[in-house]
Amino acid sequence: MSAEPQLRWRCRSLGDGLLASVPLNEICLAFDELHPAGAPSDAAVFMRHRLDGLQCEVTVFFSPAVDELGRRFGAHLCYPPEPEAVELVVGSATALR
Repeated sequence: MSAEPQLRWRCRSLGDGLLASVPLNEICLAFDELHPAGAPSDAAVFMRHRLDGLQCEVTVFFSPAVDELGRRFGAHLCYPPEPEAVELVVGSATALR
């Protein structure tokens, strides 16, 4: 059995944590435009911080329900994030299930 069906999420590194707030804000605004009445339970964007010495790298994860949004922001296919390693940016936390 191939692991390929799990590659339905999209992710993109936003680089240094200090500079990530601008693209994160753009992602949130675009998400809210797509779902002005509130997000469905499977639609969300999550964020992971990774510390490497003094540098913090931020990666965002787009659930499959917001695939087109992920594409718009240059995200590539990836595996779902580990729930304990990410925090919700926008949308529904239940999208990790």
